[in-house]
Amino acid sequence: NKRGAKGYWISTAKIINQDLFDEYVNKVGPWLKEVGGQVFAKDTEPQGKERTEDANLAVICEFPSMRAAVEAYESEKYKEFSKLRKVATENSTFTIMEGLDEAAKLRRAMVM
Repeated sequence: NKRGAKGYWISTAKIINQDLFDEYVNKVGPWLKEVGGQVFAKDTEPQGKERTEDANLAVICEFPSMRAAVEAYESEKYKEFSKLRKVATENSTFTIMEGLDEAAKLRRAMVM
């Protein structure tokens, strides 16, 4: 685990049932705060490339650590929420990744 590195959820989808998706968002929003997550970026008109061409949503959520991101995704609560997301969307992608740690960010800043 890289010291100070944040964890991220990265997902794209084509929303096919807006009402159900809104219900998902209304449930996930408050819960996300509880588990230390926040929406980092969101786009309803992403430029989908390479198998995401029909996406009408792209979202990045940030967590305090990779562990927090994985635990949130694997939690019983999110498993329930994700059922709504899966029915409300098609062609979903979902990736969990670790960001750069503080030392790497510092090294990169010094090069610029």
